[in-house]
Amino acid sequence: MIGGKTPISLFPFLSVLISTMGILSFLAVTFLLFSRSDALPQIVQQKVEVRWRGAPEHVQPVLVECREAGVTVHDRHSGERRFFPRTALEEEVRILRRLEMQGLTEPSLGLDRNQFWLYMISAIRNESRLQKTFTMEVHRLEMDNLARRGRAGLEEGYPILLVYPKGIETYDLASYLVETATRLHKGVEPMLDGWALPYRERRS
Repeated sequence: MIGGKTPISLFPFLSVLISTMGILSFLAVTFLLFSRSDALPQIVQQKVEVRWRGAPEHVQPVLVECREAGVTVHDRHSGERRFFPRTALEEEVRILRRLEMQGLTEPSLGLDRNQFWLYMISAIRNESRLQKTFTMEVHRLEMDNLARRGRAGLEEGYPILLVYPKGIETYDLASYLVETATRLHKGVEPMLDGWALPYRERRS
């Protein structure tokens, strides 16, 4: 019909628009959920192997987890775990700093590193507040190594500090204690929260 208007149906356009809006709404909700830390699923823990690469066969790592709450030492023979809270480590650091200052101001010791080390060994053993502490743990580890040294087939243990994201301050404390109380070489390994309790395959 001349001058008439052809009717236009909006149904196809509206149906596509509504479908698109539905998909966008779904994606928006999904992204919102996954952007919230409390809505994330629990991280699946993954076991990891820690070993001291390049170390001689008789050298075995002693794993020391550094977490926010403190350190956990894993006995390489029995598998026993010994936990030392961070507050205790802070007190140990204060004690060792006092012992260190006394040694540095002692004229008879001079600047001889070996004499100072012998002084620290004696001071640590005679300090009652350091009994059953992380400091004593690494001290005994060093003494055990010295007793085994030169005897074929006997392994020596050295600490590897496993540093978790919230355990950096704890690592600083543990690192100071190892370096001040002993002459042990130590390794450092960064860890992730999702990594489970680390383990080490024993060498045959």
